[in-house]
Amino acid sequence: MIHDIPSSQAARMLLGDWRLLKRSLSLLWHAVDHFFLPQFQSLLMPWLRPVASLSHPLDQHIPFRPQEVFTYLGYITFWFKTLRFWYDRIGRDCLPDIRESMDEVCLLYREAGAIYRRCQSTTTTRAPLPMRPYFAVIYLLDPHLHCIPSLHILLICYNHLSAARILRRHRRQGAEFVRMFAAVRAEAVRITEAVLLVKQHSILDVAPTLFLLTALFPQYDREMVEDFIDRLFRDWDLPEPTQNSMRSLLKHGYASFLAKWEAKGRSGHREQVLHFLQRYTPGGRARI
Repeated sequence: MIHDIPSSQAARMLLGDWRLLKRSLSLLWHAVDHFFLPQFQSLLMPWLRPVASLSHPLDQHIPFRPQEVFTYLGYITFWFKTLRFWYDRIGRDCLPDIRESMDEVCLLYREAGAIYRRCQSTTTTRAPLPMRPYFAVIYLLDPHLHCIPSLHILLICYNHLSAARILRRHRRQGAEFVRMFAAVRAEAVRITEAVLLVKQHSILDVAPTLFLLTALFPQYDREMVEDFIDRLFRDWDLPEPTQNSMRSLLKHGYASFLAKWEAKGRSGHREQVLHFLQRYTPGGRARI
């Protein structure tokens, strides 16, 4: 349904309204400033900030599926196509929702960048460069220093939350919208799994990222998160006890973050993520 929308059609929507074009340029700058720039700074000046190196024994059970690279690379495109879906079905009445979505994705980049600039993170499980052109592009443009929070997971789970809000605001029902919402939720699961299956992330990266999304958008609450986690790994060719262990790790990690955040009056979310990263830096050097 959403995948069937041509990328060119989504692009025309953005180019056809000066406020959307302005936000598109802002989003591009946010990606450069908060994701790409700090990584290449650290490549040239590795003493600038500490780097946490994360792995977990359960990572060994995650297969390497290089074919999932197309899913991995499609997260931004899917989000733009979702915005086009709303425009096609609701019309100009949903333009404020589309602008809000673009503004909030910029917020995700700023929040992620605020953590990256204090402590970067990598994994020990990244696969050697496969002989595939798409991986060559990833390895060239992404020095692999921004694992927590994962912008893939942040954005695609935010897309799920945003879809739920827009459906409520516009009181849209019917079979088509039910299918659309299911497709958005399924893609959130699929892309989250893809970041693990192409070995760009450790399983340890997921819970802090989901917590950060809750801290920024409390509507993405524990119930939504646990329902999302329950949908992960179902189609993987792994023993059920292993799948259950993976889901339990994510739920426990998320619940731990959430409990500490709520105990502090729902404040200090960045510091909590940095405290977590501190455990995995040489000498515990994360900048809190």
